[in-house]
Amino acid sequence: MNQNTYPCVFIADDDEDDRYLLNLAFARHSPQCRLVFAHDGLALLDALAHYEMVPELIILDMNMPRLNGFEALEALRDHPFYLTTPVVILTTSDAETDRQRAQQLGANEFITKPINSELLGQIVTRLRVDWLEGNCC
Repeated sequence: MNQNTYPCVFIADDDEDDRYLLNLAFARHSPQCRLVFAHDGLALLDALAHYEMVPELIILDMNMPRLNGFEALEALRDHPFYLTTPVVILTTSDAETDRQRAQQLGANEFITKPINSELLGQIVTRLRVDWLEGNCC
């Protein structure tokens, strides 16, 4: 698969509205990023198994059915392909215990979901600059 057609950002979030808003934010603020969405951690792992290349960034919601963000993060960090892949937890939680657990499991960042699309756009722009600049985007 050509690097220019390979999805560089994988996003797992069970909320359809949040997936829609993330898609809009990337389209507006980082349109060059190619996205793959999954509705939970298990679907994310399945989607990743279908690609030969490692993504440049994985974004996980924390509260999802079947396999939540922490469980998905743990599975990713247990797999040698994803040991160094940046993983960002993007969640409604602002609990310090959740932040600490994400860090202990190997998350690169823990971000509380913003309350409006403008702030989400700023987060997407920062994620592109921090994790994707010079790679697939």
